[in-house]
Amino acid sequence: MGRIAIVTDSSAGIPEELVRASDLHIVPIGVQIDHKPFKDGVDLRKEEFYAKLDSGNVSTSQPAPGDFIEVYQRLAQKAKEIISIHVTSVGSGTVNTANLVKEMISVPISVVDSKTASMAQGFIALAAAKAAQLGKTREEILEAVEQVRERTAVFVAVPTLKYLAKSGRISSVQSLLAGVLSIKPILGVKDGLVDVVAKVRSYPKALQRLISLVEERFPEGVTNIAVLHANALKEAEEFKELIAQRFEPINIFIAEMSASLAVHGGQGMLGIAVCDSPLVGSLLAPSG
Repeated sequence: MGRIAIVTDSSAGIPEELVRASDLHIVPIGVQIDHKPFKDGVDLRKEEFYAKLDSGNVSTSQPAPGDFIEVYQRLAQKAKEIISIHVTSVGSGTVNTANLVKEMISVPISVVDSKTASMAQGFIALAAAKAAQLGKTREEILEAVEQVRERTAVFVAVPTLKYLAKSGRISSVQSLLAGVLSIKPILGVKDGLVDVVAKVRSYPKALQRLISLVEERFPEGVTNIAVLHANALKEAEEFKELIAQRFEPINIFIAEMSASLAVHGGQGMLGIAVCDSPLVGSLLAPSG
């Protein structure tokens, strides 16, 4: 571990091999299933989560203060400083919890609102971890975080509005109307807010729209792409092939969305997180 340790939360959905290679440290998001607490990525089996998503009472919460304390105190034994990068604060209390807990820790902690989610947040955390491995100062790492954040985006196609309605993100009336019209929404993040950025009339068209949104956002192409999925690996692999043909990125890999995000969109979601920053270009991405 270097002088500065980098922390993020499990909603980023960073593949485990990248977490290990980058020496990242993860604080788990809380998931409640039938009022029983679990920790995303720790004691929650994927099979149980998706089985209960349809039949049970499932919700999420920001990490418990104790989970932050556990990670921070462990890192404070070796690192001189900590930079903690988290899911957008719009709609989540994770950043606030981190800010409260940092006052209890013996080393300086800089808490960063990524203003995004999923692997867009992941790319930012990975860039910070890479900079820390290179021995950069806190100011240099925070500058890199800002640069990468400006050159990162995420778009997700939602096959059904059932879970968005169930989680309270949209009304049941909106969900019913969209279902009748076969509308498939595409979610994106702007200024920290997760919102609908496009609506199409079929899921195949939604996937094509994902690609065009990336092309519109990055007309000169992108170097790093994470193909996102919610328990839909086969579909993600097929989507990855299509994306690779359109963009020819340096790094392209598959990442499974965290349970804390799948709660709101359900099984079968596919998405794209992209980053065109050269600060991320040399990351060793998994093959898929």
